[in-house]
Amino acid sequence: MKKIPCFKHEDQFLFYIKLGQNQTELICQECAQELKYGPVDTSQQNLIHLNKVLDSPEHLLSKLNLKPSLKEFFTYIDKFNEKTIPKIFLDFKIKITKLQNTMQDLQKEVEENLALFLNMKQKIRNELLNINNKIINFDQFKQLIGNIEQIGDSINNQTIEQNERGLHQYILDLNKNNCKELNIVLLNILNGIKRETKNLNEEQCIQSVKFNEQFKTIDHCKSELMDLSQLLYFEEQILSDYYKLKIINKIESTQNKRICCFKPIFLSNRDGLSGYNFRSKVKGKSNLLMIFKSKSGYIFGGYTPCKWNYNLNSYVQDDTLSSFLFSQTHDEIYPVKRDQQAYAIHCNQTYGPIFGAGHDLCIGSDFQSGSSNFGHSYWCEDQYVAKNTHLFGQSTPNVEECEIFEVLFI
Repeated sequence: MKKIPCFKHEDQFLFYIKLGQNQTELICQECAQELKYGPVDTSQQNLIHLNKVLDSPEHLLSKLNLKPSLKEFFTYIDKFNEKTIPKIFLDFKIKITKLQNTMQDLQKEVEENLALFLNMKQKIRNELLNINNKIINFDQFKQLIGNIEQIGDSINNQTIEQNERGLHQYILDLNKNNCKELNIVLLNILNGIKRETKNLNEEQCIQSVKFNEQFKTIDHCKSELMDLSQLLYFEEQILSDYYKLKIINKIESTQNKRICCFKPIFLSNRDGLSGYNFRSKVKGKSNLLMIFKSKSGYIFGGYTPCKWNYNLNSYVQDDTLSSFLFSQTHDEIYPVKRDQQAYAIHCNQTYGPIFGAGHDLCIGSDFQSGSSNFGHSYWCEDQYVAKNTHLFGQSTPNVEECEIFEVLFI
């Protein structure tokens, strides 16, 4: 866009839109610096980059007061764009050219992951632009910026304030009803694209594992590329993409390890909802992520690094304190309590999965019976939740779908 001078600072040009609760302002880089070091620090989250946002509706969405999981998702995909991805990949290629035959398969794998990610992002952008007249009205946003550009050298304080009011009203319209309508439309878009996106299977991350074992010199570059492909490595069907990302971040932060991929161990649509099949599949395995959907539509589950050793027929202690339960329905994660780490899971030869003493999550061998004494061993900030129905949506699990994955680390 054309350079528009800033009236507050000589030789400076308007560079950002600053979002405020009561006012939206156009500011320059020096204005932004003053805000950063002024009496009240203005977060970068409240600044929209003018040049970037005109080509990137996802950048605009990442700045709005969306549902936390949606905001995190759009912030994530905004970070990796058509400019940053080629730079990351170029840096990666420069490094891998020093390697020989064993690197060729990895390069192909990474390129496929990047293509899948960019394809998914392009589909999201196309959908966003297709609905702009109804919800985002991105053309209106471009017109508002275009009006400012047309002012040119005749710009004055009155015209700036007039255009700022227009921008502020546009942002207010997007945020109306706490983005309720926008949240619904965006969820529908992402769920539709998720069904179209081709999932990667467990064999497709073998080269990454092999690469890490043999070459330890390019961890940082590889780490950035893995960020792009994690959503594609996770083949489950129950969790949403944005909650999937939340679970990935939680596991990596508590374990202080990078995830390579998720290996399906038990899938109810393949193995049936059978306690015997469940125990035979998970026996002797650790780092398992369990995801359930009840007949009430509640989605919940748990992760633990502990080994499911049914020969013990007892509780297993989590010395790492990285076990947690979660509820996608309530958008919450519940870590194991420090004084309850000895009761992270219970391996019972006649039951399905059990987390916590009490038990916080207990599913019977038929996956229908069971109970929940939620908040006993796993931390919940809200002490007034209905302990027996919070996770399931009813007093018994009544599991309709179940997926269990072994988390493989680099």
